[in-house]
Amino acid sequence: MEFLKFPFLAQKVIIHQMDLDDVFLVSLTNLRVFDVIRRVPWKHVKAISYKNRRTHTSVLAVKSQADLTKVLEIRPSKRSSREILHLTASSGFNMTYNLPTDSEALTILFNDHGVNETSLFVHEHLGKLFGKHLQFGCILTSYDMIFLPAVVPITSNVLILHYNVDPEELNGHVANMNEQEYLTISNKMTLLPKNHQKYMTSKSLYFINTGSLAPDILQRFEGQDVVLLEAKCKVRHVIAFVDSWKKGNSSNNLKSLRIQLDSALSFRPETVSNSLKFKHFSVSRDPPRFCRTVRKYFGAEETLEEHDLTISTYVVRDTDKRVASISISEDRFDFCVWNWNERQMMEQGFIDHDTS
Repeated sequence: MEFLKFPFLAQKVIIHQMDLDDVFLVSLTNLRVFDVIRRVPWKHVKAISYKNRRTHTSVLAVKSQADLTKVLEIRPSKRSSREILHLTASSGFNMTYNLPTDSEALTILFNDHGVNETSLFVHEHLGKLFGKHLQFGCILTSYDMIFLPAVVPITSNVLILHYNVDPEELNGHVANMNEQEYLTISNKMTLLPKNHQKYMTSKSLYFINTGSLAPDILQRFEGQDVVLLEAKCKVRHVIAFVDSWKKGNSSNNLKSLRIQLDSALSFRPETVSNSLKFKHFSVSRDPPRFCRTVRKYFGAEETLEEHDLTISTYVVRDTDKRVASISISEDRFDFCVWNWNERQMMEQGFIDHDTS
C-alpha cells in the first residue's frame, strides 16, 4: 500500500483530509494503517454522540456544539446485494456494511440477533481510533425499537420519552444502563416511568416534566446536582428534604438542587422559612455568590448551565456544620451546598458572630 511508504507527517495530512466514514473504513483494512490512524492526533473530535431513532442509530463525531459530522449509521440488515462482509483486521469481527453513497451514509448492518455485538464493536473501535479523551453520549428518541443496547458503556444519556413509551420497556432499558455521570430526561409519557435507582444515583440529573416523581427523587437522590422542572411537590416535601439533610440522613453528596414547580401549583415560602428557621447571612456585605457549572449533555454535546445565585438565607447541617444557601419562592426552590462550615464562613465575614 503506497500510503504506508509516506512519512508520518504526510500520512497525518492525508488522514485529516479524509471524511470520517472513510477513516473508519480504511482503519479496518490493515493493522499497520490502523496503527497509523491511532497515532494521528484527534483532539478536535471531542465526543461521539449516538442518536437512536426508531429505524436506526446515527453515530456522530462532535467537534463543537455547532460542528457535528455523521460517521456512520447502524441498521438491521436487509440482505441486499449491496451488502459487503468484511473480516476486520483489528479485531477479527465479521462486519457487514453498505458503502456510503451521495444520499446514504456508511451503514454498519446487523442480523436478527447481532445488534449487541455490532454496536459494541462500533463503540470499541471508535474509542481505539480517536483516543481515550473521547466522551460518549446517547440520545434515545423512541422505544418502539431499541437498536443501541443499554449494555454499550455510555455514562451520558438523554432519554426523550414520548407519550406512547411502554414504562416496563423503559424500566428494563434503564436497569441495564451503566451508572450515569449525566442523565437528562425529557418526559412526555402518558404513564409516568417507574422510579428507578439509576435516576437517584446519577451524578447529575436534569429532569424535564418531572411531575409526581419529584418527591421521591427529592427524598432519594444520591448524586451531586439535580434540576427538576415542572415538578409536582408540596411544601411538606421540601421541609422533609431539608430536615433530613440537616440531620445528615440523606443527600450527603449534594452540591446543588433546583425545583421549578408545575405551573398549576405554588409553594408557601413563609411556611417553609418559618418551619426550617432560616438563618441570614451578614447584612454588612453581599451574601456569598454560589457559582457551580453543571454539565448538561445532549448526547455528548456539552452545554454549560451556570448555577449563579446570590441568596441571603441559609441552613446548617448538624453533623459537620456545613452551610447550604436556601431560597424558596412561590414557584421555585434552590438549595446550594457550600464546601465551608459555619465557622469558616464567619471568618470570611459572611456570617455575623451573634447569628451562628
